[in-house]
Amino acid sequence: MKRSNLNTVLKVILSLGLGIYLTWYLFDVMTPNDVLIFKEAILSSNYWLIGLSLFLALVSYFSRAYRWGYTLWPMGYKSSFKNQYHSLMIGYLVNMTIPRAGEFSRAVMLKRSDNIPVGPAFGTIVTERIIDMLILGLFTLLAVLISPRETSIIMSRLKTSFFGSSQNESGNDFWMYLFVLLGIVLIIMLLIKKIRKHIYGFLLSLKDGLSSIFKVKQYWGYILHTLFIWVSYLLMFILPYYAMEETSHVPLSGMLLAFSIGGIGISFTNGGMGAYPLLIGVITAYYLKEQGIADADAIGNALGMVIWTTQTIFLILLGLISLILMPRKHSVDE
Repeated sequence: MKRSNLNTVLKVILSLGLGIYLTWYLFDVMTPNDVLIFKEAILSSNYWLIGLSLFLALVSYFSRAYRWGYTLWPMGYKSSFKNQYHSLMIGYLVNMTIPRAGEFSRAVMLKRSDNIPVGPAFGTIVTERIIDMLILGLFTLLAVLISPRETSIIMSRLKTSFFGSSQNESGNDFWMYLFVLLGIVLIIMLLIKKIRKHIYGFLLSLKDGLSSIFKVKQYWGYILHTLFIWVSYLLMFILPYYAMEETSHVPLSGMLLAFSIGGIGISFTNGGMGAYPLLIGVITAYYLKEQGIADADAIGNALGMVIWTTQTIFLILLGLISLILMPRKHSVDE
């Protein structure tokens, strides 16, 4: 087996294994009564609001697909909105199976449909991801600045869950603040490493794609689409909170914190399996306990699972549909 193929297999196994373990852990720590509360919270949810959340997700995918054209057009490459959308959804589907391979798959699919070179197309996607990471970083920074004490306590509880007991949950523990700071630095270093790997791997062929953001002529359109995409992401995340009676009173600052940390957690496993609902559950449970709500852990886990499951199933369905409808007029080797 080639080394590149072996690395891919190892990534899939490790990411999938971690996702399965975290999913098992989520249920393993719940008592039989917690499981009953968990099921009841899901079954009693307002599915209209969850449906509206999925509709916002779909609209944001449309916007992201259309925005992609703004960076392709200045380089002289033309693709239909339909093909850009199908490439995007196939990329999301691939990311569910092979971590971080979806971006390259998007470029390959556009090559097969519109004969757009993989290098420049992939460069525009890397640029897009850099912008996404910067925006998510800003959301995370804002959430931490708004809720520094809550962030410290929640990180302490996460640390306690996986690494043993914590002596202080007051939010004033110096070592906990240091832990949060080191975690943020580690995340930034990992993101930089990821970006650098992409840039150096395709340096020559990606040059035009990476610089395409500076050539966008309809820059206001690009900015408005970017704002719309992220506002949609935030709203589609918040709506499920109001779909459950118990979580509808979580403050917006808490929802923002869950949105930010959960967004970072998606990259840990295939599609955020295990990691995403677990992080959402821990953060939500903290605010529910602050309000004196019983069975906070089970309800928090239920919310995290609802958000992750509905969005994941929706993405898989859309990805499979796009995989069927995506035209294949050209060979990748052309």
